[in-house]
Amino acid sequence: MLTHKKNNPHTKVKSNSVIKVKKLRKMKQVVNKTVNLDLVGVDGNAYVLLATFKRQAKKENWSEQEIELVMEEAQSKDYDYLLSTILTHCEVKPEEE
Repeated sequence: MLTHKKNNPHTKVKSNSVIKVKKLRKMKQVVNKTVNLDLVGVDGNAYVLLATFKRQAKKENWSEQEIELVMEEAQSKDYDYLLSTILTHCEVKPEEE
């Protein structure tokens, strides 16, 4: 059950939102993996966040089951939980030369 925040539909994920959610979250990962993804500046719409995560996970050869586990968990509660769940499975990795 995904509830939507009453925000501007064109709101972007801001770095202070990411920091706030990281401080609040004490959840474990549904899948013990992360994707190389920085959500700062991405449209904050829940469906955009899910699609962005899914696209990157597919690029990094995650199985459909792993992707679905994360997405189902993310959608099981409210928007803040969705964002926290997705962020738990994202990590910005340094670029390789």
